[in-house]
Amino acid sequence: MDENTKKSNLRHVAPMARSELEQLHTGSLLTRLRKLHALHERYEDSDWSEPERQSMQDMIAFKNTPAWQQAYEDVKAVLATREHVERGSKARRQQAAWRKKHR
Repeated sequence: MDENTKKSNLRHVAPMARSELEQLHTGSLLTRLRKLHALHERYEDSDWSEPERQSMQDMIAFKNTPAWQQAYEDVKAVLATREHVERGSKARRQQAAWRKKHR
């Protein structure tokens, strides 16, 4: 990897054990799920150079890898154990925002 390219500029997700995921807050799990969804489908579809790819061997960077599949399944499994809270209707949220604004 050349000196102009930084590892932090490349989309990737660090691998985590399921036991670590279970310790995270639900919001953090949802953020991880969004990050997994945002990764490139495969190396060939990305604009990464071969040195960049080699530098990310220990990270999850592409969806067509077993590591991505396992990470996705783990996050979904942990989220399935969490309580789901309905957002409520859009009208109710707008009314609550209006009442808060006009106190």
